[in-house]
Amino acid sequence: MHTTLPYKILLGATLATLLGACGSSGSDGPADAPTNPAMRYLPWTVGSVWNYKLTDPQQPGTPKLDQPTTIMRMEDVGGVHAGTMALLVHHAQYTGSKDVWEAAVGDLDVRYKTTFYNNGGTVTGSDVDQPYRLKLDESIAHTTTGAAWSETFTETSTGGQPKSKTDQWVVISDNEPITVIAGTFNALHVQRTSSGGVQNYWYVRGVGKVKDTGGGQDEELMSYTIAP
Repeated sequence: MHTTLPYKILLGATLATLLGACGSSGSDGPADAPTNPAMRYLPWTVGSVWNYKLTDPQQPGTPKLDQPTTIMRMEDVGGVHAGTMALLVHHAQYTGSKDVWEAAVGDLDVRYKTTFYNNGGTVTGSDVDQPYRLKLDESIAHTTTGAAWSETFTETSTGGQPKSKTDQWVVISDNEPITVIAGTFNALHVQRTSSGGVQNYWYVRGVGKVKDTGGGQDEELMSYTIAP
């Protein structure tokens, strides 16, 4: 069972200053993503939960069911991002879990920091991205079939030096029929190629991510609740 309700996220001035920080994305000029949050591909609001079937491609016969991605709260990211407000999102993983600090900035959905945990809840490492790592560009130009672009950012992992990385993005389809456990949808299918390989994502307006493959685990949406 699921609900899809409108929500409001207040973005601080600090976030707004990042709009011009990564010009290869749809961040240049006025935002043209839907102004109604319920119509965005990532309808983030505190209390929303997405439950996924997680499968390890190396062990396809042993999936984990109803593994939640939960938006916990809005908070200061801290560290090099002190003063930047973002949503703390807790993701169950096939092995362990992770906390990700993410936000909507104009057309962009971005990630600032990730902390990783093992099955016992012990921190095993973290990644900090500057100015951020793109999660999804919801601009009209980058949600149209055939659109392609690159996104460069700096990532610092625990115990390591900052590294410049570039992700290559392409929109495979802006209206692809897809059936998952949660239902049948017409989805935005985007593909990201990075140093970690090729990852495919399927997003649905007002619902969020319904499928994800190629990131070390496959994810299929089982149910979801979008909080008001």
